[in-house]
Amino acid sequence: MPTQRELDLAKRLLRLRVLDAGPLKEALALQARQHELGREVGLDRVLYHLKLLPPGALGPALGPTPLATQPFPGYRLLGLAGEGGTAVVYRGVYTANGHPVAVKVLDPIHALRPDFVQRFEQEAELLIRLEHENIVLGYEVGAAGGWHYFTMDLVEGATVQEVIERRGPLGKEEALSVTLQAGRALAYLHGQGFLHRDVKPGNLMVEASGRVRLIDLGFIRRLARELAAAQEEEEATTVGTVEYVSPEQARGRADLDPRSDIYSLGISLYHMVVGEVPFQGETDYEVMAKQVLSALDTQKVKQRRISPEVHYFITKMASKDRESRYETVAEALVEMAGYLPGGPVPVDLGAPPGGPPAAPPPPAPPAGLRPPAPQGPRPGSGPLRRPRRRR
Repeated sequence: MPTQRELDLAKRLLRLRVLDAGPLKEALALQARQHELGREVGLDRVLYHLKLLPPGALGPALGPTPLATQPFPGYRLLGLAGEGGTAVVYRGVYTANGHPVAVKVLDPIHALRPDFVQRFEQEAELLIRLEHENIVLGYEVGAAGGWHYFTMDLVEGATVQEVIERRGPLGKEEALSVTLQAGRALAYLHGQGFLHRDVKPGNLMVEASGRVRLIDLGFIRRLARELAAAQEEEEATTVGTVEYVSPEQARGRADLDPRSDIYSLGISLYHMVVGEVPFQGETDYEVMAKQVLSALDTQKVKQRRISPEVHYFITKMASKDRESRYETVAEALVEMAGYLPGGPVPVDLGAPPGGPPAAPPPPAPPAGLRPPAPQGPRPGSGPLRRPRRRR
């Protein structure tokens, strides 16, 4: 029978989408049959026997975590901050001056694929280069002890997805404030020539003060007008989170433009005020089919007595016909700003599972203030945000 460690591994493989539920059930059934015959066979051996994993895929994954080995020079990890589809984020400090940081570490299973490593490093380099108050700051990217990692600003708060799970839908002003700030981050990215392609509440960190930061650029790519035709065809694949992708993104079209991110932002706003996504299904394929073919049912918006202006923003941004959406995020921002007071709206983060309500974060530093630079001599020393690579 599978041990608790093996069950945790099975959940992890599903979360990472390395395996589907069907093949995993087959592996667990085979392991159970071996147990009935008096043979104790590890789940990893069964997975290799069924050729469900490439050789070497589980070696690093079954070993000690970075939290136990502390492999990253210049940083000390303090605890787990969160887990995503391809990486784990740890809380840590920069040992030279004690500055708090978040350390994002690529899962070792995905590190076996060069395309995942390339995308991970691209995200790091963009976070280091881009500067916007609603995008998390990147510091350094590197590899050490067999792990690929990068460090960034530690945001004290919760993802909007977590807030919804903790306390239910957001109020009108909370939701519009989050959407407005996320829109500002997207407008900046579009102005720099990039599409985000994975806008969703899970990629938006919010502090109790209401300040929002976009935290994940893992699926970012150049706007189609910036790509050569051949590269457009090469990149014409469906990526992102199926519950939020635009119809054209679900089709895998290469000619995506800012209106695709606008659609995802509209679906995110729907999720914030209703408490669930509009298109659901048992499989990713079923959800993507609904993104392409099904009209947005706003009945639940009406049932929750959402204000007419929020209803309008949702239907305008999440129109199936991209010609009917806002042409640019800036157009949406101008209209939204008229329904909000000045500055971010404080957000009730809710109580984390098994714990007291989250404490408000300390006041944010003035816009443009950088974290303290490292003190003392250091190889390749310079400002903390210099895009150094450690190997």
